[in-house]
Amino acid sequence: MIRKKRETNVELFRIFLMMMIIAHHYVVNSGITDLWNSQHITFNLLFLELFGWGGKCGINCFILITGFFMCKQKFSWMKFIKLALEIEFYSVVIYLLFVISDYTPFSIKDFSKSILIIPLVIGKSFVGGYIVLYLLIPFINATIAGINKKMMKQLIIILLCVYSIIPTLLYTHLYEYIGWYITVYLIGAYLRLYSPTWMSNTKKVNIFLLTNFLLVGISILIMNYIDARKGNTLPWDIYYFVNDSNKILAISAAVCLFVFFKQKKIGYIPFINKIALTTFGVFLIHAHSDTMRTLLWKDWLNVPSYYNNSMLWLHAITSVLIVYTICAAIDYLRIILLERPFFKFFQNRAQKNIC
Repeated sequence: MIRKKRETNVELFRIFLMMMIIAHHYVVNSGITDLWNSQHITFNLLFLELFGWGGKCGINCFILITGFFMCKQKFSWMKFIKLALEIEFYSVVIYLLFVISDYTPFSIKDFSKSILIIPLVIGKSFVGGYIVLYLLIPFINATIAGINKKMMKQLIIILLCVYSIIPTLLYTHLYEYIGWYITVYLIGAYLRLYSPTWMSNTKKVNIFLLTNFLLVGISILIMNYIDARKGNTLPWDIYYFVNDSNKILAISAAVCLFVFFKQKKIGYIPFINKIALTTFGVFLIHAHSDTMRTLLWKDWLNVPSYYNNSMLWLHAITSVLIVYTICAAIDYLRIILLERPFFKFFQNRAQKNIC
């Protein structure tokens, strides 16, 4: 069987998205936001706010990619098992490495949690939501096949109103991982199946993308201004319109960003495709736990100490590149040394049994 080569424009997009997510974590997981003061606006403050907004948008983009491609593919238990084993591998191994290195004390309870990571994070994180979404793909696709374009559009509009528009405009926290991921999956599938005319118009795509990014920036500046007038007492943060995946600007920006990259034709570049194989692993490594966040952003990179440093921008960009490169290298080694030999062995055994 000839395996279809992945489109390099989409694989490059995956790499870009993971860097967006790492940049978001650089800001929100490092403790540097504790130093923010909207009544004292500096270049570094504005840089950090604009540098770190894209994490939830990035998550939406990954789900859009899944919906766009998987709506036309058959569910694969092999892919699901690879996904689950990768999650288990990093959960257990990193925990044990922390114990061996004396970063955290060993306990049966925490060790059990590392083993039972998948059921424990269902409905509580991107990983837990995505693993359930993947299991639901055959049923979602069956639903899509049973409705027409009009009904699918109506379904998406209803879900967007319930999960995005109402919670954003009325300041209510109606967010549920699995329900929202199904919504985004359906949007990705709709873009694939019914391809709105604006998707093929480069000028419109660029205008929509630029407009969304400007709206994100303006929303941050407005929140800054209001917060300063209220004396830093707002019940929401300056990322209000993008601080959850279901916020209006987080999903609109994600759709525009996805279409922008999908439009690009850059040919097949094996090197980029190989790097992109590691994107989920990069996420699992650098966002493993609170211990990892403290170790990475506070102890090793010492992000808060750069808040008033004129080279903050360089430290931020360099940190993202370093974190991505090291995590990608680790995951690539896992793939070639463990995952591929493991699955090749069992595939060979299965073929012998069939014969």
